[in-house]
Amino acid sequence: MRLSRWGIAFMQLGVLLLAIGLLPLVVMATLFPGASTLVPVLLSLSVAPLGGLCLISGFVMWAIGTVRR
Repeated sequence: MRLSRWGIAFMQLGVLLLAIGLLPLVVMATLFPGASTLVPVLLSLSVAPLGGLCLISGFVMWAIGTVRR
């Protein structure tokens, strides 16, 4: 596989991890404001940074692969 395709795959993984980390927090805060938000907060603190890192590294790989092509 080319580097640009790896970059696209990493960006997709990053978006997925960010969604898994941030969407439960947003849903719990808007739909159930009185409920305990322990699990969504833990997801946002553990999974969301990995998603951001994957998104940034995927963009860098995609940019390098595009320039090399």
